[in-house]
Amino acid sequence: MGGIHYAGDLNQRFNIPKNIGLGGSIIIQRNSLDTRWAWRNTFSAGRFSSADKNSNDPFLQNRNLSVRTFVGEFSSQVVFNFLPYEIGGISPNMLFPFTPYVFTGGAFYYFLPQAELNGTYYNLRNMDTEGQGTSVYKKKRAAAVQFAIPVGLGIKASLNKRVGIGVEWGIRKLYTDYLDDVSSTYVYPEVLRRERGDAAAALSDRSLNLQVDDNENYSNLNRQRGDSKSKDWYSFLGVSIVWRINDNRGRCPSY
Repeated sequence: MGGIHYAGDLNQRFNIPKNIGLGGSIIIQRNSLDTRWAWRNTFSAGRFSSADKNSNDPFLQNRNLSVRTFVGEFSSQVVFNFLPYEIGGISPNMLFPFTPYVFTGGAFYYFLPQAELNGTYYNLRNMDTEGQGTSVYKKKRAAAVQFAIPVGLGIKASLNKRVGIGVEWGIRKLYTDYLDDVSSTYVYPEVLRRERGDAAAALSDRSLNLQVDDNENYSNLNRQRGDSKSKDWYSFLGVSIVWRINDNRGRCPSY
C-alpha cells in the first residue's frame, strides 16, 4: 500500500504533497535463476488529483483547470537484487537478510480522467475538451488502454522464515499527454457545445479572465492550453509485506 503521484501539465514543478493519492498493488514474484534475479507480475491501482489553483505560477492559476484520474495497471517486471537475497536467508547459505534492488519491464494501464463542474464529476474522455474526434478539429481521442515502461528501485528485508517487508518507488514512462486531459491548445467552445454538450464547452476552458465579445470572438481561441511536447508520468511509492508461499531452502549451500 502507498500512494500514486502524477507529473504533467497540471503539476509542472513536481509538487508531491498536493498531487498524490492513495494507491496499492498485488504482486506475485518468483525467484528465477538465482538469489539475485526475480520475475514478477503486478496489478496496481490508484487515483490522484491535481489543480492549477495549487500552483504558484500566475499563468497556471488563471488557467484554472483541475483533474482527478483513476489508473489501473498490469505489469510484468524483472527484478535485480544487489545482494543475494531470499526471505529467511541466512549467512551460511551466502544469503543476506536485506538488499537494495532495481526493476524494469513493461506495463499496460487503463486511465480515466475526470473533472468537477457544479458538483458533478464528468468523464473527460467523453468531453473531448481539445476537440478530439469533432468534425472541425479531427484530432484522435487518446486510447483508454496504453503501454508504459516501469522503472524503479527499492530496499527489502527478511523478518523471519516466511515474512519480508520492503519499500519501493517506481516511475512509469508514458506515451500519452492526456493522463490529465491537458495537452495542446484551446478550441472554439461552440464546436464542443454543438457536438459534445454544454458541460464539454465549460470544462474545455475555465480561465478566470475568459472573454467573449458581442461578435462571439473568443479570447483564448488557439492559445496554449498545455505542452504537447512533454508526456505525462505517474509513479507508485509504497510499503510492501511479502509472504513466502513455498520453502525450498533445503538445497545445498554454496561454497
